[in-house]
Amino acid sequence: MKMRQFHRSVFGSVAVSALLFSGAGYAQEADEADVVEVVSETPSSEGEARQEKIVVTGSLIARDEFASASPIQVITAEVATLEGLVDTAALLQSSSLAAGSTQLNNTFQNFVTNGGVGAQTVDLRGCGDTRTLVLVDGKRPGPSGTRGAIAALDLNVVPQSIIQRVEILKDGASTIYGSDAVCGVVNIITRDTVDKLELNARISQPFESGGEQYSVSGAWGFELGDFADFTFSAEYRMDEELDISQRDYLNCPRDYVRDPVTGKLIDRLNHSATSPDINDPNATCYNLYFNTVIDAFSGQRLVPTPDGISAPTAYGVYIPGYRPRVGTGVLPDGSRYYEDITDAAFLGNRDFFPSNENLSLFATSAVELGGISWDSEVLYSNRKTDVEGWRQFFPIIGSAQNAAGNNPAYSYIDDPGYVNSVGGLAQLVAPFPTQSSIDIDYYYVSSSLSGGFAPGMLDDWSWKLDGSYSRGEGTYSGNLIRTSLSGDWNYDGVADTDGDGVPNTVGPPTIDFFDPGILDGSKVADLVAAIGDYHTGKTIYEQTTFTAVVAGELFELPAGPLGIGLGAEYREFSIDDQPSEFSRNGDVWGSTTAGPTVGSNSVTEVFAEFSVPLLKGKPFAEDVELSASIRGFDYDVGGSDSIYKAGLNWQINPILRARSSYGTSYRAPALFELFLKDQTGFLGQTSIDPCIDWGSSTNDTLRTNCASLGIPATYSGAGNSSATVITNGGGTDLKPETGDTFTVGLILTPTGADLNIALDYYEIEINDQITSLGGRQIVASCYAGSSYPNDYCDLFERNPTTFKIDNIMAPTVNIDSQAQRGLDLEVRYQKEFNFGTMTVDGSVNWSLERYINVFGSGFNAGISNNDFNGTIGFPSIVGDASIRLDRGDWTYTWFTDFVGRQDDNRYYAADYNEPQNYFGLPGLYTTSTEAVWYHGASVRWQGDSWTFAAGVNNIFDEAPPQVSDIVTTSAGNTPLNGTAYDVRGRRGFVSVSKSF
Repeated sequence: MKMRQFHRSVFGSVAVSALLFSGAGYAQEADEADVVEVVSETPSSEGEARQEKIVVTGSLIARDEFASASPIQVITAEVATLEGLVDTAALLQSSSLAAGSTQLNNTFQNFVTNGGVGAQTVDLRGCGDTRTLVLVDGKRPGPSGTRGAIAALDLNVVPQSIIQRVEILKDGASTIYGSDAVCGVVNIITRDTVDKLELNARISQPFESGGEQYSVSGAWGFELGDFADFTFSAEYRMDEELDISQRDYLNCPRDYVRDPVTGKLIDRLNHSATSPDINDPNATCYNLYFNTVIDAFSGQRLVPTPDGISAPTAYGVYIPGYRPRVGTGVLPDGSRYYEDITDAAFLGNRDFFPSNENLSLFATSAVELGGISWDSEVLYSNRKTDVEGWRQFFPIIGSAQNAAGNNPAYSYIDDPGYVNSVGGLAQLVAPFPTQSSIDIDYYYVSSSLSGGFAPGMLDDWSWKLDGSYSRGEGTYSGNLIRTSLSGDWNYDGVADTDGDGVPNTVGPPTIDFFDPGILDGSKVADLVAAIGDYHTGKTIYEQTTFTAVVAGELFELPAGPLGIGLGAEYREFSIDDQPSEFSRNGDVWGSTTAGPTVGSNSVTEVFAEFSVPLLKGKPFAEDVELSASIRGFDYDVGGSDSIYKAGLNWQINPILRARSSYGTSYRAPALFELFLKDQTGFLGQTSIDPCIDWGSSTNDTLRTNCASLGIPATYSGAGNSSATVITNGGGTDLKPETGDTFTVGLILTPTGADLNIALDYYEIEINDQITSLGGRQIVASCYAGSSYPNDYCDLFERNPTTFKIDNIMAPTVNIDSQAQRGLDLEVRYQKEFNFGTMTVDGSVNWSLERYINVFGSGFNAGISNNDFNGTIGFPSIVGDASIRLDRGDWTYTWFTDFVGRQDDNRYYAADYNEPQNYFGLPGLYTTSTEAVWYHGASVRWQGDSWTFAAGVNNIFDEAPPQVSDIVTTSAGNTPLNGTAYDVRGRRGFVSVSKSF
């Protein structure tokens, strides 16, 4: 989360009124006033000054002054300059409404995510990015990305240089905007005029190498007489890669277990550094386990030894220079050896942040023709994301003939001369490089006609027609291991590619997999040439939208005119994702695959909004307004229904305003949720199988069912590879999600002080939530359900010999629900002193409850009521604050971000706040993170045509917290928590702007 100088209104969007949280204008226009004026005073025909009516986010009706019943937060473009934020995603994901949950950014290249590798989206309140609607100037651009799962707008397509401000609606707005506006709306307002040619450059440079960010942009505009304005802008942005080896806290995954008395790390030797001192904080460790051969029968591991002495396993697997690891891994001379002894420096070249290159072009036009306004926008964006990494290659190769005799479970032909002179069934573990490239072209065009009616006919009415079209074309390429060239090989050179123990008729490998150079990575080029290949897929997502709105005043009421807005919308959208031929044919070893995802949908909607003034100029009721809206929708695939929303805005007196709203919302199934075809992922056995160590379970049903399969009570799942999880869309069986949102708030603006305080309480509930059943949920429902076997048991396969879970089918269904409630606090104070104007801003979100009713979640032992609030990824408290001093041409800013303590201990049956048995020793695990503060400072100088700004983020170089490996981590021992923690580290930033 990043602190920001907010342009805030405690009760709504932007208006010049007693409740305005006025912020600064964009830094590029140094010669303009420091306030973004959205409501201006113009003389009326009677010579009186009156406010120009405006339409703000979350409404169809123009008002003289903003009086929304829904809370809205506003962020100005100036924030980026003062805080060194280079891209749009950083601007939005670090707001207090988003920082309390894991945001999808370009650190998730090793996960199957919506939008594919490199996509960056925004998720308000942790509801999910598919439940946060992102608009550009009140219109809905279509999403883009790669692979079949595409749903939310990729923020990479929106150049930061075009942003004037961002309005964030904090509650649901489906009645105004339709699907996806469940937990909030982000409306990006772009610049509509540029008076001068502007050039801008920004650099963010970490003090350590890696993770640099650069951007250059330019804008130019001109007028044609008094009837037309045109703007053109371009932006280039480059995010350099950050390798895990470039940060200590990313490069050293460990068990991370400490002695409860001394506090020293007591990690297992074979997972720790090669340093003689196991507690040496400067010791290195490894991110990829490799350079090992495992005997498939005994589980013994052959590892390289410094003395070069070779020995076979008990079942006859023999590799020169390798021998079974015994005891503590200490040789007679006192030196130690490890399963991953080879110091492969190339493994450090694994991206945490991949390189991300963006080019954007944006143009606008605004033309007045005979009382009709014609406004258009054109956006083109290209994104290139390149990822480098490493993975394991671990096929089983050899013969079932061994020292114990032939095992009838394996009917391979014995040829002991193939594997280094000695037979046996063996699994090698070797490194293999991974590279992937994403290239996406995004096109968006919108055009609007608006105007009023003839004089004397509906004078207070207006109309607007909108049309927009977007198209994302993405290609995703990368190297792969071909299953047909790297399956489970026996000695006669025939591959068992399907794992059924029966050799398939495929040619033999062209290299010796057990060559030490293959195992340790020094001959990785030979391995890639023998079993590797390259493949490319393509994704096209299109969306077309037409909207018509008419709004005005029906008649006068005692407290003012009754306002109304009526509208209709038609939207159609389609996806065509064509994975590579290798992916479609399943010839991809150990990596995610998918079939073609092809489908389309359309919706027709009608909607209405009413603004009813109830009281005006009364004691304790200076201005009371009721708002109401309704929307009906009919999807070609997804059904039809209607929703509503009502709100009350009550100006009690000049210093106190109350507001409240309640509404229903919906989210139609996304195209990938309907049509996704056979997308695969992988989960470890320990994360999905409740029969692991079932003897310790207190669930009698689970114990009985696991025992009936012959699974040992102490079965650990160790040595078994991950299960393949296959996800498919739900098709016509899916129906829209429904939700309810309630907010109530108070806004205090004391007279005699430029102080604004807003406190809002919110409740959000989502029902029939669309999700793919999780692997653990399916397996747990099979064994721990009230009946066994049941339908869930048919969704997965378990190997009867090794007890490994092989494949799980995970359909997409309406099955989850979630509910949350909390408080938002906004504070702004401004005062002029003789040395300058000081402004203090603060924003805090307290999450009181995050209830996630995941199907099968009752099997997550220890989670009380499934309230995930305060667990890692869902901090209870996040906030930001800033102190700013404006003195002449200079601006000085100190900004602070706060992330509260998080604790995963409730996930576990054992109490990890107490020492646990760690390989016979008492060990203290870390399953929580302490509160973290990040501080930054900047200085800006603004002249007539030049603007310079410089500063430092994360001044005290606060590293992300570290947790034990039983907690899900992103790299090293850093929690998987998206944007809450600063991973780049201390960094300086500079921006320069010049206008001509």
